[in-house]
Amino acid sequence: MMPLVGDREERRRAAREAVLQARLEAQRPWWQKRFLAWLTAAPRRLWRGLKWWGVELAEVLLWWAALALVLAVGLLIWWAWQTLF
Repeated sequence: MMPLVGDREERRRAAREAVLQARLEAQRPWWQKRFLAWLTAAPRRLWRGLKWWGVELAEVLLWWAALALVLAVGLLIWWAWQTLF
């Protein structure tokens, strides 16, 4: 079955539109391309930064919990020593 003439014209119009958009993109200044690339990558970078800070915070909290546990055990041992002797 042959494609309709209107369909062919629609594809040609879409192809011309795509070429026009590509030419406009190529004419943009370098700084505009870099800025738009930075802007579109910002959410991904923000999420990556938040994950990194989350890991760092968890590590610090884990060290504080370990230190508190060591101090609690030390105080318990000291209290037992004072009580028994």
